Amino acid sequence: MRVKQPLTLPAAARVARPRRATGLNRSLGPRLMVAPAVIVVLALTLFPMLWSLQKSFYAWFPSRGATSTWVGLDNYLWVFTSERFWNSMGNLAFLLFFGVGAQMVLGTALALALYEGVGNARLRVLLLTLFLLPMMMPPIVIGDLWAFILTPQSGVLNFLLRQIGVPAQNWTGAELGMLSITITDVWQWTALPLVIAFSGRSSLPTSIYEAARLDGASRWFVTRRITLPLLKDLLVIALLLRLMDAYKFFDAAYIITRGGPGTATELPGLLTYLVGFKDFDIGRAAALTWVIGLIAVIVMQSLWNMLRTRRA
Repeated sequence: MRVKQPLTLPAAARVARPRRATGLNRSLGPRLMVAPAVIVVLALTLFPMLWSLQKSFYAWFPSRGATSTWVGLDNYLWVFTSERFWNSMGNLAFLLFFGVGAQMVLGTALALALYEGVGNARLRVLLLTLFLLPMMMPPIVIGDLWAFILTPQSGVLNFLLRQIGVPAQNWTGAELGMLSITITDVWQWTALPLVIAFSGRSSLPTSIYEAARLDGASRWFVTRRITLPLLKDLLVIALLLRLMDAYKFFDAAYIITRGGPGTATELPGLLTYLVGFKDFDIGRAAALTWVIGLIAVIVMQSLWNMLRTRRA
């Protein structure tokens, strides 16, 4: 019996197998693809940081045309012994405690009121959009708007107060300046915890609330023992986001009060700007930048560790 030989293709018609990439090529290819982006990021972030760190050890006044002079840790000693710096940190603590605290309380309360108290879906979306409008406005517009409202002589707020028999107040003065800045920040950024809490409440299962209603639980009991514990993680994220953003608050404070009168409403970011671009003391401004940045890292990391430990 004759055995058939297997058919073979001509050499020219054979399909060449792709060569398997070596381990070096497999690891080098992705690195080469992301290298341009990494280089750009490093050039835009790492280089300015290292440059400012180097300048923080020098006394340099570009407006005087003088060259930089090595002063060692003198700029950092000035920061930690400066009453102006500690005054700005106190103003920042006021803004973070009262401003961010009010935003978290108001945002969460408004979110739950919108979701549970407004039955019409279209009206709910309309109200939510209106609450989000301040957050979408540019900070410079917010500053100009509230500067007009808070003007001591002819501001809208004092006009309304006079109509109801209340004496006009100096809202940008030393006594009420920080309160005015805090109100401005609350007005603009309450929308952030509001939208986070609203989205979290929308995602909670309805079966839990149906069971609570069958058990006769009151609305306050359900909010305190069910809704808020389930929203805790999202509210912590909203709190950290607002703390980080309020820490570098600058725009509206500069437009409304310019840090005054005197140094009554100076915040760390505004102080750094004034030292660097008004006094043109680049060395001290660079030292301020690093001290403020390191304090922010330590505070945020401590808060994160504390919250993570409490969760565990």
